[in-house]
Amino acid sequence: MKKIRILLVDDHKVLREGLKLLLVGEEDLEVIGEAGTVDEAIRLTEELEPDVVVMDLSLPGGGGLKAIKQILEKKFPVKIVVLSMHSNRELVMEAIELGSDGYVPKSSAHVSLLSAIRVVHAGERFLDPVAATALVEELLEKKDHSQLLKDLSDRETEVLKFTAMGFTSREIGEKLSLSPKTIETYRQRVMDKMRFEHRSELVQFALRTGLLAE
Repeated sequence: MKKIRILLVDDHKVLREGLKLLLVGEEDLEVIGEAGTVDEAIRLTEELEPDVVVMDLSLPGGGGLKAIKQILEKKFPVKIVVLSMHSNRELVMEAIELGSDGYVPKSSAHVSLLSAIRVVHAGERFLDPVAATALVEELLEKKDHSQLLKDLSDRETEVLKFTAMGFTSREIGEKLSLSPKTIETYRQRVMDKMRFEHRSELVQFALRTGLLAE
């Protein structure tokens, strides 16, 4: 039987030792290396050519998301399972969007990690139930935000976009041939429709709906 070759990436040696104990009794799994930083993760992925990288997100040198991005940009033939103490919606979504093949909270490692490694190695994606719930909630919220965006007029959408880009009322007015006071009126309409209290919420809304990418 050809074993699944695994690289463990976590900045805590004690946790890596615990993971090895979890994996060592499995006939089809083999830990071939360990890394504790972003640079080590990238270097060892290239040198050892693992089948699966088990990746923590809290890493010195830029974090696990940076490591994931660089590993995938180099097009190494490897699957990545995120193993993180964090399971909030934003992190799960970002890790999956970057190209991770699986996501397992550390609290569920003893239950889900073995399955996650085998599933992603077989070419499928794996989401622990906690991570899956977070992802579904994020997608539903994005859908709600997109619907709210449709409720804005074209002019309100323009003002929202320019505000999120950091332009002042005067600068937006010059772009749209309107007075600063009129721009402020449009901005307030947007905030009223969205039930926002702070301008920073406009920026977050624009980012989440992809408005700034247009």
